[in-house]
Amino acid sequence: MAQLNINKSKVIFSLLAVFAALFFGLVSLILVQISGKHYAYLAALPVAIILGLVFVFNRYFFFILVILSRASLDSIFNAIKLGSFGLGAVLNALVILIAILMVFEKPLKYDIKLDSIKLSWIIFLTLAFVSIFYAPAFVASLKVFLLFVSYCSMFTLGLYVVQTQEDFSKWMKMIVYSSFIPSIYAILSMTFGLSGFYHSLNEGLRLQSTFPHPNTYAPYLVIVITVSFYLWRAKPSLVSPTFNKFLPVYIVLLCFFLLMTKTRSTWVACYVFFLLYASFHERKLLLPVLLAPFLALLIPEIRDRVMDLAQGSNFGADGYGRLNSYAWRKQVWTDAINWMSKTHYLFGYGLASFIHYSTSIIKANAYQMQTVEINAHSVYVQLFFELGIFGLLSFLYLLYAHLKALLTVYKRNKLLIFMVIVMMIEYLFMSYSDNLIDYLIYEWYLWFTVGISLSSVKLSQTKMQSHELKVHRT
Repeated sequence: MAQLNINKSKVIFSLLAVFAALFFGLVSLILVQISGKHYAYLAALPVAIILGLVFVFNRYFFFILVILSRASLDSIFNAIKLGSFGLGAVLNALVILIAILMVFEKPLKYDIKLDSIKLSWIIFLTLAFVSIFYAPAFVASLKVFLLFVSYCSMFTLGLYVVQTQEDFSKWMKMIVYSSFIPSIYAILSMTFGLSGFYHSLNEGLRLQSTFPHPNTYAPYLVIVITVSFYLWRAKPSLVSPTFNKFLPVYIVLLCFFLLMTKTRSTWVACYVFFLLYASFHERKLLLPVLLAPFLALLIPEIRDRVMDLAQGSNFGADGYGRLNSYAWRKQVWTDAINWMSKTHYLFGYGLASFIHYSTSIIKANAYQMQTVEINAHSVYVQLFFELGIFGLLSFLYLLYAHLKALLTVYKRNKLLIFMVIVMMIEYLFMSYSDNLIDYLIYEWYLWFTVGISLSSVKLSQTKMQSHELKVHRT
């Protein structure tokens, strides 16, 4: 009987092996036909299999790998992307699945009121989901919606993965560790002239490291700088003495990288963080912080980047003049809002509709339309165009709900909550002039940081209540 069971197992295993061989063999043939001479596409299948296996065997370890590596993967994913969806989409789906499984496996117990946060995500995601069905491009719209769901998933995972203060310390350090590969690649690019730079005729060389564009790298740097600074100034138990000595040097290096991206909105956002910190927490740092902008202006490329805003505010006498980046953004916003029909003011044209219509509504100069699809370069304009007034208000309510929850627990860990609140304010500011809501890496690390921070203050309160109970009994 035992022999019969062994034989059955062998037969089943053999059949599965044959099926897997046939399936993956057929998929490989399809990939070969699609890829042509782009042999990098052939790596998509084995990488997808490896991701699936790691996910199946250990979801926790898989998520650790995601946090450590996601900031370094965009270039790789783009190189082996097929159509609208690629390995990045697979990874997004697995992160969403992990969040769903965690929610169903164990209930979340908090003394912090999260009802407003839950409601804000439900409203925002519901409006985004409904808009898929009237958007001009269903697949593109669905893809954006899934991105939004993944942002919510990262926040949810942040709430669940912190069970102890050691967990919190570990995950905060992992956010910093995630920047090591991009930082090393940035240094190698500056030293050996690798592809970590974006070249623009008008803006010169801009550092992008492993990211597809400097504008996506810069906001991520702001998060890592903020988290690194918190770990450096927080209680010593969060990091080892050696790591604590390393952090200030690394923060200076990251600030240099941020300057090299030439992304002005992130310069301001990062500076506001240090200014507010010096004003409310360490007054002795206020003088060097106030002097920092004047010292930065001594660098020619930074001075030129700032002075660029003073010129090119219209298309010029012949109608073909170059606009500076801010004047160009205002032109984009004006063209888009003027093009909108008033009947779409309430609910917009659907997700991904701005980029779809951009070549029909945005002027490249006074006489010609934009020939390359672009996004709004403003979260507020984009959401108004795509989800209407209700969508824009739901996004603002989403941020308000998180800020309100953070403010209610401010006294439990003033430095940490101060840091996260400033990060949210930075988000509001940078959203004015950038496509921040489309920057997956930035959004993932932002919402994950908010989630683990709320988890940490919950632990602080539990510890405090336990201590008070012991004192009362004594």
